[in-house]
Amino acid sequence: MVPKTLPFPALGPRRQAQAERLAKLARAMGVEILAHFYQRAEVKALADFVGGSLGIQGAAMESRARAIMVCGVDFLAQNLARLRPDLTILVPRLDADCPFSRTVGPAEVAQARRRFPGSRLVADVKASGQVRDLCDFELTPSGDLPAGAGESLLVLPALSAGDPDKTPHAQWPGASCEVHRQVTAQEAARVLATLPGARLAANSLCRPEVRRMADFVGDSQSIFDHCQGAPKGDWLVLCESGLVEWLRLKVPESRFFETETEIFCPNMKLTNIKDMLRCLEAGLPAIGMGPAVPAMAGEAGQGA
Repeated sequence: MVPKTLPFPALGPRRQAQAERLAKLARAMGVEILAHFYQRAEVKALADFVGGSLGIQGAAMESRARAIMVCGVDFLAQNLARLRPDLTILVPRLDADCPFSRTVGPAEVAQARRRFPGSRLVADVKASGQVRDLCDFELTPSGDLPAGAGESLLVLPALSAGDPDKTPHAQWPGASCEVHRQVTAQEAARVLATLPGARLAANSLCRPEVRRMADFVGDSQSIFDHCQGAPKGDWLVLCESGLVEWLRLKVPESRFFETETEIFCPNMKLTNIKDMLRCLEAGLPAIGMGPAVPAMAGEAGQGA
């Protein structure tokens, strides 16, 4: 690992000291930090990799670290534990869950079997570990439908990668991400009217009428990759505000705008530097997968 640099300078002296200690401990313990785009700015600044759910899964598959700290919500850690059972998965905030993921649980899977008897059930990247165990297939680590899945597919909770309007599948009727449904088509149109020539990128969990307006639809990782590779210009990005923050930092040649309604996920913002430091100092494994990482309790309290 390389020493971290903090591109976000708004940390006070105490948090700066905690951040420096955290980076030092992570290197000493061989812990790789993976953070979702939607995390707080200071968490992303300390991460070895920042990306969406699919990007984090890909980084974990390639990781050679002793342990991974996942800064995100619960389904991310559950999925990484399934993909890399050889690693210890550390989670600073076990209470950071995803309401969208919880729209489908074991009871809903059982209902789906009864209501859609001819369908094959496919677990989306945002499905919980319990739901994955009960489905016929899982999306691949890259977010693709598995080979041999056939037709008549029901994706649980709903396909969160790619363009749902162009994918032949059904989704659980109750699946809805209230965070990304906040912005209406009318509000998006008003902003676009003030930005001549701007393109619209929308998260695939936005309202259907918003997605149909968009020049590009995808999950947070594919939106980032697309905007990074596209010709420079103006973008209205309808995705959680943390992605827009990261795009402005990493793609400075383009301009990125949001609607007046901020798309903000409070659960993704729960994790902070203090949580991360406490997690390393206590050596707490996330969900019992992989070997334990030795605690650094002998050094605990410095910089706290």
